[in-house]
Amino acid sequence: MKRTILTAAVFAVIGSYSVAAEKLTSFDHAAELTSQAKQILFQQLNEQNAHNASHPAITCLAENIYFEARGESFKAKIAVANVTRNRVEDSRWPSTYCGVVQQGPVRESWKTRSDKSLAESDRVYYPKKHRCQFSWFCDGAKDIIWANKEQTGETIEGNARAWRESVRIAIAALGQGDYVIRDNTLGATHYYNHNLVDPHWAGSFETTVVIGNHTFKK
Repeated sequence: MKRTILTAAVFAVIGSYSVAAEKLTSFDHAAELTSQAKQILFQQLNEQNAHNASHPAITCLAENIYFEARGESFKAKIAVANVTRNRVEDSRWPSTYCGVVQQGPVRESWKTRSDKSLAESDRVYYPKKHRCQFSWFCDGAKDIIWANKEQTGETIEGNARAWRESVRIAIAALGQGDYVIRDNTLGATHYYNHNLVDPHWAGSFETTVVIGNHTFKK
């Protein structure tokens, strides 16, 4: 099967296409999805015939793309997907997309910490605030896809498009569907907004590319 490279121009043609949403089995994710966001997710998964076993990975990656680059260009969203994928394929990080996206130290909930009789599988853990690899996952804010205008100052239409793009890119990044994405970061495993921060680790890595406001490193 011939697969097309996914670009902003290609997405402009296929991005608004939709099919009837179908109910999917449960999957892992970190954010709260509104009914509209779930419908977009299901439409994209069904349209691209994504394998059921890959739904958790696609959802975790799409959430990471959305929260890390919601207001960024299509190229920047692809770059976030590539950094996440590069980490999954690197033995220094967890070997799953959800593991990479949610990586960081955790703390046990007070609700289970005091009960010594609980099995480990029944204990509840939360990420430590501001200690995650991707800041949105543990910044203390409630992560909703997508929030309304009063909450974010952004239009619902803009958030919907960003989520649709994020899901489509995630599916392509996992090698499924009709489209593929190239690594536009040249193997990067780190990035930062050079207009906002100057991380202490930046000098220890090689700069591969600059995309928008972000510098990518490996």
